[in-house]
Amino acid sequence: MTVPTTSTPTSPYIYVNAQLPTVWAPPVVTDRAELDPAELHGLLAGNDVTITPPSAGSVEERLLAVFTDPEVLFGDPDFIPAHTAEWIERFSRFTAVGEPIEFVTMAFPYKVPNPLKTDRRAPDLGEALMLRRFQAVLDAVGQVYRPGARLTILEEGILGRCQGVDPRRIAAYRVGIDAITELSGVDRDRVGFHSLDDMAELVPNFEARWIFEQERLRELWDTGDPVVRAAYATTNAAQRTSVPTWDYDPAVLARAYDPDQTGSELRYARDYIDKVSHRQFFAYRAALGLRDAGYLEQIAPGALKLTVSPKPENLAVVPVNRVSRVLPYHGVPVLFPDGRWEVRYLGGLGELGPVQALHLAADPDPAPIGYRVTG
Repeated sequence: MTVPTTSTPTSPYIYVNAQLPTVWAPPVVTDRAELDPAELHGLLAGNDVTITPPSAGSVEERLLAVFTDPEVLFGDPDFIPAHTAEWIERFSRFTAVGEPIEFVTMAFPYKVPNPLKTDRRAPDLGEALMLRRFQAVLDAVGQVYRPGARLTILEEGILGRCQGVDPRRIAAYRVGIDAITELSGVDRDRVGFHSLDDMAELVPNFEARWIFEQERLRELWDTGDPVVRAAYATTNAAQRTSVPTWDYDPAVLARAYDPDQTGSELRYARDYIDKVSHRQFFAYRAALGLRDAGYLEQIAPGALKLTVSPKPENLAVVPVNRVSRVLPYHGVPVLFPDGRWEVRYLGGLGELGPVQALHLAADPDPAPIGYRVTG
């Protein structure tokens, strides 16, 4: 099996978003367009892909080949061929009984409350692009296997509890998920959502176990455990940019994220970011550990995990396209004149020149649902 290579930085612990801008350069909005859902839906088509599986091989081999397509494969290209037998066996659990293949993925938590990243609370066209990319994968599976597949997106707003996120921001995001799913045009029978909030009920003694797992990880960190330290190295670097900083002046915040800046006025912001992100690591990893210790099997028995943090036991997928280096909930979607979409940080859009702010008619979120480069 020949698989493509990738040069995008990846981690088995977390998605590695692009570096934040260190100079505040907000969008230069020179025009505003209010569009209805059908018009916005039409703009999304420029990011669509068709994945064509090979015609040779067993059903299971052809299903696995879907995930080696250049528009799908994300991360280490050796993971799939090194574990081919295991993946074929996992697909066979469904194909042997003629049932749709079940996939799950963690996504759609909330818009990260960092003003350098986005000014939205509700999902935008970035999430719609991600949904359509997921459906393209399901379409390819359906070409190979008639019963097809279903994807359950594990809406991970519960993680905001360990990130210090205002519950109102999480609630505003959740309210908008249905509308953006409808706008995306994906098949609701094949793409659905399940909130991880029910971990609190389905995981026995959840709150105490969550505390216990955090303290256990902290003890391992204190003793220099190499596995925990390795996870921390990547995860903490990413989580520093997800610390709630909505009340900060974005120009000051951009400078605080620049290690070359030495102004004394940046000390408090940096200390705040460092301390909050340090605690976030233990709470975040502990929550994921509880998720994987039987909970997932309760809500989606035998389901295959799709991920954007590549590891051998998961199928890693490109979340939006190979150009974007930012997850939708960490940035804003930008449409270029050639029809290409890219998720960028709000605080760096000024470098693109004049842009048109795209708004959804009657959108309860006043911030743009996307941008279009006009210069």
